[in-house]
Amino acid sequence: MGGTFTDAVVIDESGNLWADKASTTPDHLLDGLVGALEAVAAQVGVSLDVLLAGCGRFVHGTTIVTNSIAELRGARVGVLATEGFGDSLRIARSPRSDARDHHDQLNVPDIAPREAILEVPERVDKRGEVVTALDMDACEKAIRHLVEVQRVESIAVTFLWSFLNDTHEQLAGELIGKLFPDVHVSLSSRIYPMIREYERSVTTVLNAFTAPKVARYVDEMTEALTRRGLRVPVAFMQASGGSLSAEEAREVPIVLLDSGPVGGVVGANELAKELGIPNVITGDMGGTSFDTSVIADNRLTMSARSYVQNLLTGLTKVDVVAIGSGGGSIGWADPRGLLQAGPQSAGADPGPVCYGRGGDQPTVTDAMVSLGFIDPNYFLGGRAKLLKDASDDAFRQLGKQVGMSLEETAAAMYRVVVASMSNAVRGITVERGHDPRVFTFFAYGGATPLFLVDICRELGIKQALVPNASAVFSASGLLASDDLRVPSKSRFWTPGQPVDDVNAVLGDLEDSARQNLRTSGYADDEIVVQRFGDLKFQGQIFELTVPLPDHEVDQAALEELAERFPEMYEAEYGPGTAWVDAGVVMMAVRVEAKASTRKYRYEGGSVANTAGGQAEKANRTVTLPATGEQITIPVFDGDLLAVGRAVSGPAVIEKKQTTIFLPEGSRGVLDASRNLLIDTLL
Repeated sequence: MGGTFTDAVVIDESGNLWADKASTTPDHLLDGLVGALEAVAAQVGVSLDVLLAGCGRFVHGTTIVTNSIAELRGARVGVLATEGFGDSLRIARSPRSDARDHHDQLNVPDIAPREAILEVPERVDKRGEVVTALDMDACEKAIRHLVEVQRVESIAVTFLWSFLNDTHEQLAGELIGKLFPDVHVSLSSRIYPMIREYERSVTTVLNAFTAPKVARYVDEMTEALTRRGLRVPVAFMQASGGSLSAEEAREVPIVLLDSGPVGGVVGANELAKELGIPNVITGDMGGTSFDTSVIADNRLTMSARSYVQNLLTGLTKVDVVAIGSGGGSIGWADPRGLLQAGPQSAGADPGPVCYGRGGDQPTVTDAMVSLGFIDPNYFLGGRAKLLKDASDDAFRQLGKQVGMSLEETAAAMYRVVVASMSNAVRGITVERGHDPRVFTFFAYGGATPLFLVDICRELGIKQALVPNASAVFSASGLLASDDLRVPSKSRFWTPGQPVDDVNAVLGDLEDSARQNLRTSGYADDEIVVQRFGDLKFQGQIFELTVPLPDHEVDQAALEELAERFPEMYEAEYGPGTAWVDAGVVMMAVRVEAKASTRKYRYEGGSVANTAGGQAEKANRTVTLPATGEQITIPVFDGDLLAVGRAVSGPAVIEKKQTTIFLPEGSRGVLDASRNLLIDTLL
C-alpha cells in the first residue's frame, strides 16, 4: 500500500502470477485495499470472496506508519518521564544540518507536545538497582492529567535505565490500564530495551504516536477480509525484512516503518539468488517517492539506527533510502527561477494534472505524457485515459516561470529527477564504499523503468533488470518473506567478566522469540535461531553487530570473539580502522528467530502474461530528454514479447502497468521468467 497506488499480487502453486492495482484512498485506506484485491480477483477470474477463501498465505505491506509520521497525523501522545528528564525529547541530541555551524540546528517535530510530557519521581541506576521508588500517587496524578486534561489517546513510558530493570515501567503501565483501559500504552522496556535514553524514548513515543491509528486499521481490515472469506491470519511485513502477526503489528506498529519498500528489497534478493546475481542495487519509483537499497553478496544491508523525519530511532531495519521523487512529484520554480521536482507530491488525490481530477501543478507523470513516453490512451492497460492537453498546458505555464518552452520544461524535469535518483544511489554506494559498476540495477515500481537506463549511465552501471510484474514487485516480494522475530536487549560485557548474565539474557530472548513463533503456528523444528552481539572498541559511540555461537557461550568463546573483533571490524570498515589498544566491549545481544514460509515461486506463466500475438505496436514520436530532439521510435507490447526477444533502443516497451524506455545504445532481452535483462552501455 503506497501513497498513490495500492498493489495486489496473487501467485498460485503452479507459479502463475496475477497482479493489479487501485488508487490508494488516504481517507479510508481499506477502500483502496479492497479495490486492489477486487481488481486482481477479476484478473484471476473469480470473485474476491472465492479468492480469499482459497488463500494459503496473506501478507500485507503498508505505509500507514511512514505516512502518519511524515504527515504528523497520529494520536495525541502523552509521555511519563523520569523526574528531571522531561526535556530529553526536545533537546534531541542537538542535531545540526551542518556540523561546522553550531547555530544551524535541524528542526525536530514535536511528536509529543511539551505540555503532555510529565515527570514523575523514580530512579533506577546504571546497574539496574532502584535508587528512588516510583511515587505511585504522583504517577496516578500525572496519568489523570494526561488523559483528562491533555486528552491524550496514547501514553509512552520512558524511564531511565528501564531496560535493566523494568519494574517501574510495568507498574506505571498497569496503573494506566487500570485507570483508563482504552488508552494505548507503550513501555520503552518493551518497545526498545536498549541503552541510549534518547533513541529509546523516540522509538517508544513514535510507537505510541502511531499505535491507535494502526490498531484501528488492523482491526477493521482483518474483520473485513474475514467477512469476505479469508481463513488464514494476516501477516504484516516489518522493517527488518520478515513478517509478523497482526497482534504484534497492533502492539509494536513502529516495526512496520517502510515495510512496503522493504518487501521489494526482499523480493529482489530472492530473485537475484535464483538468477545468480550477487550484487544488486534496487530502485523503486512509485507515485510518491524513489526508494533505493543495496544488496551485497546476497545480503540485505541493515541499519541499526534510523532517522525518521530528523528523529533518530533505535529501529533495526533494512536500509532503504527514500527521496521525494515519484510519478506524482510536483515541478516548481524556486526563487532563482530554476526548475525543481518534488519532494511535494500530488499523491492519489488530486494526482497528476493529466488525471483530470483537479490537479493544476505538473508532475513527473505529466512530463512523461507530454514527452510522448506514456501513451495517454494505454495508462493502466487502457483502463484510465489521461489528458495530454492538460499536461501540456501545465508545462506551458511552468515554462513561463523558468524561461523554457513546453517541451524544454518537461525534458528538464526528466533530467532533474534522474539526477536526484542518481545522487540517492550514489549516496548508498560510492559514499559507503561500494563500486556501483559491479552491481546490477533492479528497476521496479510503476515509474522506475522509464528512467533506469539514464540512472545507470550516470553511475557507470552496465547491467539492469526489470522484473516481470515490476509495477507491483514490492507487493510480490512480500510473499518471499519469512516469519521473523528479532528481539534485542542491552547487556554489557568486557573480557575477563563472567558470561552468565549474557547467557541468561540470550536464553530469555530466544525463548520469547520461539514462543512467539509457536503461537503463530510453527513447530520447533521449523524455527532457526541465530545469535548476535553488538561490539565496539572502548570509547566508540556505535557498535558493529557480529555473530555469536548458536548455543550457550562459554568464557573462552567470548574471549576469542573479542580477540577476533579487530579483524572483523577491519573487514567491514577497511585496513587500519581498528582501535586495538582501546579494548573491546559488548553493549547488547540480539536473537534472530526465523520460520521459513512456503514460497510460491513465479515460473513465468499466467493468464495475464501469456505471450503470443503481435508485439509491435504503432511507432510513436517522442521528445528525447537529453537533447530535446523529436524522433519517431518503435513501441512494443511487453506482455506480448516472446521469450528471448531482443529490443534495441531507442524504443518503448509498454506493459499494462508500466512503461520501459530504452535509449539509443541500450538493449533489452526477455528471459524465461519474463524479466527484461538490459545492457545499458553497448
